[in-house]
Amino acid sequence: MTTAIVTDSTTSLPDGVTDRPDLRVVPLSFSFGPEETYTDKVDLSNASFYEKLASSPRFPTTSQPSAGAFVEAYESLNAYDDVLVLTVSEKLSGTYQSALTAAGMVDRPVEVVDTRSAEMGSGLILLEAFKVVDEGGDFEEVKQTVDSALRRCSVLFAVGTLEYLEKSGRIGRAQRLLGTALDVRPVLTLKDGEVVPHKRTRGRKRQMAALVEECGPAAQAGRALAYGHVNAWDQLSELRSALGSKGRFVAEIGGVVGSHVGPGAYGVAFL
Repeated sequence: MTTAIVTDSTTSLPDGVTDRPDLRVVPLSFSFGPEETYTDKVDLSNASFYEKLASSPRFPTTSQPSAGAFVEAYESLNAYDDVLVLTVSEKLSGTYQSALTAAGMVDRPVEVVDTRSAEMGSGLILLEAFKVVDEGGDFEEVKQTVDSALRRCSVLFAVGTLEYLEKSGRIGRAQRLLGTALDVRPVLTLKDGEVVPHKRTRGRKRQMAALVEECGPAAQAGRALAYGHVNAWDQLSELRSALGSKGRFVAEIGGVVGSHVGPGAYGVAFL
């Protein structure tokens, strides 16, 4: 029995993984008004996107892929016995529902899983699945590994401002931090797929120290780490150095997730 995997463009992956014949990535899109729609991580470089984000009078809206786009991905994998779909958190996007609808439109086994994560978190979960695939594991073993990775996956990230999460409507329970004291720099996390405050700090240095304190035990234990950032390479380099771990990969967050967290965001995921 052979297994293929489908994911969406909010899953960060190291170089080379997207070239695998047993993987399909279905892209989301974002728009700066009705005349300016772009495919996530395809149509604009990250640098161009963030320049536009800073200069455009319109805040971008994001859109999940259509069910048809997922159907096309499933049908292109007919050489494989089973298809496992790993999507961005259902609480952040309608992508999961699109993938699920599409699964009911094809005459083959397709199982859709909400990773309850995004970007580097989803990427680590996907890499765990491929590890089992490459070792010859069957579909049930792949699913069990994904279920275990979902339970273990943590994502912690820092933002320069809560403005973008507020504008995008993805602020979740971090809403209560709005309008608080000057220069509050929270460390945020994903809990059950929703953005929630993890630790409230004041100032960039304390925010960095909090991330190091929270992620240090995982790094010291040799757990799988992955990093991501939005135009925040200096901060991310400082974090990697402090943790003493290069991580399995470093991702430049694309336009869909980047428009929610904003420039200056950076963080780490670990299993």
